[in-house]
Amino acid sequence: MVEEIVLKLVNQMEAKKMIEKDNIEYYEYVLIIMAERIIAVGTMLIISIIFRQFLPTVAFLVFFLSLRKRTGGYHADKFWQCYLLTIITYIGVVQVAAVFSEKSYIMYVLLLCAVLTVEVIGTVNHPNMDLDENELREIKKAARLLVLIEAGVIVALTALKMNQLYVSYMSIAIILCSALMCFAKIIKQEVKAK
Repeated sequence: MVEEIVLKLVNQMEAKKMIEKDNIEYYEYVLIIMAERIIAVGTMLIISIIFRQFLPTVAFLVFFLSLRKRTGGYHADKFWQCYLLTIITYIGVVQVAAVFSEKSYIMYVLLLCAVLTVEVIGTVNHPNMDLDENELREIKKAARLLVLIEAGVIVALTALKMNQLYVSYMSIAIILCSALMCFAKIIKQEVKAK
């Protein structure tokens, strides 16, 4: 459904000479990605309001989306699969964050493992990304630096005795990125750099 709406929109843009015909595929791709992201993030924010977890969810999304953009990882084949998995995963995040707030030692062990995993793997080159060798090297460097910065923020907030729930959401963001990278590698959902 999202694709159909975007295709109609892009065709209208081309008919009205707002875009050139040879740019149609680019606009379709970008607008589909944007629409799907808005739908998924919007739904998570609505659910976060229902669970009264809006601000922790914003912290989770900032950490997760910025790191996920650089690490890659598992991707579902269709939007409806991605959407469903995203919402189920987010509800799981809400539940796990409450547990991690109470049992922070488990969270810190998993966080350490996740940071080390990102440091070792760096990035999973998904077929949709199809990075060349130089791009892959640069994005791995960015992912490794970003995960250290995010872990540093978590350490600083913990030292400042920040509300543990926020720290849990931020930690889960890194743990989830790491898990998605590992899962993509396990199912061989990556391409080798050219």
